[in-house]
Amino acid sequence: MTCSCCLTSTGLRRAAAAALWLLLPASLYGQDTEVYRLSLGDAARLAGQRGTSVLEARARADGAEARARQTTADLLPSLDADIATGGRTFNTASFGLDFPTPAGQAPFFNPNGEVVGPVNSADIRASAEVPLLDLAALGRRRSARASAEAARLAERSAASGAASAAARAYVATLRGRAEVSAREADLELAEELLEVARGLLDAGVAVAIDVTRAESQVATIRLQLLAARHRADVSELGLRRSLRIPRDAELELTDALEALPVGDVPDEEEAVVRALASRSDLDMAEGYRVAAEQTLSATQAGRWPRVVARVDDGLYGKRFGNMLNTYTWSLRLSLPLFDGFGRSGRLAEQRARTRELDYQIEALLEDIGFQVRQAVLNLSAAQEQAAAAGERQRLAQLEVDQEEERVRAGVAGTGDVVRAAMRLNEARTARLDALAAVHASRVTLAEVTGAIGELP
Repeated sequence: MTCSCCLTSTGLRRAAAAALWLLLPASLYGQDTEVYRLSLGDAARLAGQRGTSVLEARARADGAEARARQTTADLLPSLDADIATGGRTFNTASFGLDFPTPAGQAPFFNPNGEVVGPVNSADIRASAEVPLLDLAALGRRRSARASAEAARLAERSAASGAASAAARAYVATLRGRAEVSAREADLELAEELLEVARGLLDAGVAVAIDVTRAESQVATIRLQLLAARHRADVSELGLRRSLRIPRDAELELTDALEALPVGDVPDEEEAVVRALASRSDLDMAEGYRVAAEQTLSATQAGRWPRVVARVDDGLYGKRFGNMLNTYTWSLRLSLPLFDGFGRSGRLAEQRARTRELDYQIEALLEDIGFQVRQAVLNLSAAQEQAAAAGERQRLAQLEVDQEEERVRAGVAGTGDVVRAAMRLNEARTARLDALAAVHASRVTLAEVTGAIGELP
C-alpha cells in the first residue's frame, strides 16, 4: 500500500521536472531547433510513424513476438548442469528394509529406528530433456505466432488512425490560418471604409451615423480577428500534439487551404473494392480470427500424448576426490486422460471467441461498404457546396466594389458599403468552411479506403 505522502512527493517531483523543462531554453539541454516543413500527406505519414497510439501498438506487437519466441522453448531441448555438496542424517526406520539379525546378536539397527550420519556427498550432474513429440506445444507456438502477426496488423491499424487524426488537424490548422487572413482582409476593408466615411463627413456630404457604423464594423472585425487568431493557435497546438513535435520546433505548412488539390470523386464500387483490399482494420480483424483458430487447434492438440526423452549423467561420491559415474535415462509417454473438464471449457471459450470474431468481420465488411459510399457522397456534396460558396463570395466582393463606386460617385452613403462588407465577411467564412469540409471529406475518403498514407 502506498502512503499519501509518497504520492504527494512523487507528484511534486514530476511537477517540478515539468516546470523546469518548460522554463529552460532548448540550448541548455543540447537540442537544436528543428524545422518541420510538412504537406498534408507528410503530416499523415509522420503521425503514422511516431503517434503515441502507434508507439503503444508497436510495443504490444514487440511483446507478442517475444511471447512467440518463448513458446519455441517448449519444442527445443533443455540442458541443466548442477554441482552440489552437502550432508544429511537418516532415520534408519525410514529405509523400509528389515536387516536380518543372527541368533544371539544384537540387531544391527534399532528396530524402532535410529539416526545415522551425517552422510556427506558430492554430485556433479548434467541433464538434458528432449521433446520428441509434443503437438500441444507446436500448436501453442503457431497460436503465438499468429497472435504476433495480428499485433503487427493492429500496429498498422493504429498508424492509420493516427495518420487520419493528424490529417484532420492539419486541415483544421489550414482553415484557422485562412480565417485569420480573411479577417485581416476584412479589417483592412473596414478601415478603408472608415477613412472614406470620415472624409465624406468632413466634406459635408455624409452624416455622423455613417462614421459610427463604419467604426462599429471595424470594432466587430477586430473582435473576429482576435477570435480567429485564438482558434488558429489552438488548431496548431492540436496538430503539434498529434505529430509529437517538440515545443521549440518550427512548424511550416507547405499547403494552403485554397491551394490543396481537390481531385475527382471516385466511383463508389471501385472505392469499395479498394477499401476491402487495403483496410488495415479488416486485416487486423482477420489476423485475430486466424490467431483464435490457432489457439483452438492448440487446445485440441492438448488431448494428444507427449513423448519426452530424458538423460541424466554425472559423477557422484562421498567427496569430490572419490566419485563414480552414474546416469539415468528415460523415455516417457504422457497421455492426458482427465483434467476436470478444464480443456473442454477452454475449447468452448475459444469457439465462442471465434464466432465473435466472425460476427465482427461480417459487421466490418458491411461498415466498410457504408463508410465508403457515405464518404463519396459527402465529398461530392462538399465540392458542390464549395463551388456555390465560391460563387457567393465572388458576388459579395462584386457588391462591395459596386457600392464603393456608388459612394465615390456621391449617389450612396457608406452605410450601404458597410452592409455589403458584412455580407462579404459572411461569404468568406462560408467559403472557408466549405473548403475545409471538402478536404476533411478527402481525408475521410482516404481513411475509409485505406489510402491515408497516399495523400500528397
